[in-house]
Amino acid sequence: MENNTIWIASFDIGKKNFSFYIEEIDKQDLIEIQNIKKCDRYEPSGVATPEFQKIIDNVCRKGHKILLENKDLTENTDNSKYLDDLVMYNLTEMLDKYSEYWDQCDIILIEKQMSFGKIRNTMAIRLEHHTWSYFSIKYGIEKKLVVFMAYHKTQVLGAEKIEVKTKSGKIRYKAVKKPARKKWAIKEAKRILTMREDDDTLGVIAISKKKDDLSDVIVQLQAYKYLEFVEQNLHL
Repeated sequence: MENNTIWIASFDIGKKNFSFYIEEIDKQDLIEIQNIKKCDRYEPSGVATPEFQKIIDNVCRKGHKILLENKDLTENTDNSKYLDDLVMYNLTEMLDKYSEYWDQCDIILIEKQMSFGKIRNTMAIRLEHHTWSYFSIKYGIEKKLVVFMAYHKTQVLGAEKIEVKTKSGKIRYKAVKKPARKKWAIKEAKRILTMREDDDTLGVIAISKKKDDLSDVIVQLQAYKYLEFVEQNLHL
């Protein structure tokens, strides 16, 4: 008989704030959730319709935290360098310390770093690739490795867009900027954890100086759960 209980690890990349979150889910619980037509899922502002919000909430309820961490990879490194090679060493050493957790994970979810046009975060891209390579070399095809587009979080979970009026008077909507997305992630993670009555994780985030990074890995994993198991149409 197939075991439907799986662990998913979600990673947010950064040399000062490298966050990760592991959640246990029953994938069959998610697969059985009934979806609705795409045209009925979101308002023009990007916010989920009441009917679709119930589906998203159902997805978010199904799972519980195994681990939530935020790590500084810059210990004993040269801060004058854009990216000291020791950061990569520290990343490997830190990941090795959590091997007992990775051994039990079925899916490794890594946020894709900015890399389009002239906008490239070279440091974050190197850390992303190093993280992917670590799991690929260590586990081969045993684990499912997913590089996850950052916009999935706000689009799937229904972050409200900014209303703008064109010169012709038409109303358009555009995505909010990074500071607003960070605030949204904190608020959304708190909403999800409150819904689950997960007071322990709420407490961890409440006392953290990096609420946004810890929240980010949580909401990222919820968006992935919907796309992979409910929508079953994950375009990466």
